[in-house]
Amino acid sequence: MSHIHFEEDRLVVEPLFSIFHKKIKIKYEDIDKIEFPGGTDVLFYLKNGKIKKVPDPGICTFYTGFGEMLKKYRIPYREMLIDTGHESIETVRDAAEKCREMILAYTNLRLHEKYGPEYEFEAKIVERIVGTTVEIRFFKNGVYQEDADLDDSIDGESLVYEFDVAYLCGWDPEFERGEYFICEEAVSKAACEQDLDECMLKEFFENYYDEEA
Repeated sequence: MSHIHFEEDRLVVEPLFSIFHKKIKIKYEDIDKIEFPGGTDVLFYLKNGKIKKVPDPGICTFYTGFGEMLKKYRIPYREMLIDTGHESIETVRDAAEKCREMILAYTNLRLHEKYGPEYEFEAKIVERIVGTTVEIRFFKNGVYQEDADLDDSIDGESLVYEFDVAYLCGWDPEFERGEYFICEEAVSKAACEQDLDECMLKEFFENYYDEEA
């Protein structure tokens, strides 16, 4: 993993352990295309024929700036993994709305059983070029309970949990369209509830305590 900065005119990748890797700087205007063949390296093909390797696949998924860079500088991107996703953003939007409904139905059922109807989770769909998520926050009597937040979104927004719906597998700069892989947890009720139980609700119920509950 690395510290990744999307600066005004360039990408800067600072390795956590500099003894093994050097700092990487890539000007956006120098990038011809980007590919992720699998493993750890993301390949940046430059217009001068050189290739720079970024040893952190998270750059393609966990940084909003990656998608903004692709769009602004019209850079093609392709994930080269077998069975990579080819779903349109319209299909992702439909899946995200159904996922949001599943999340609210299950989490609020569990919440009301434990604390009562005055407590509520709310869920908001957030669409980015790098992927679509559902952000979950906690309310009591309609008032946002910031002290119950356990996590931050990839945009740095405080929340209880960020649920992954889909991630980017390819970007076509000519048509400004992405192709996406939709996560199983976003379309399977059983997988969705298991993810919420293991990754959100367990920690939430262990950490949140209201004296009035």
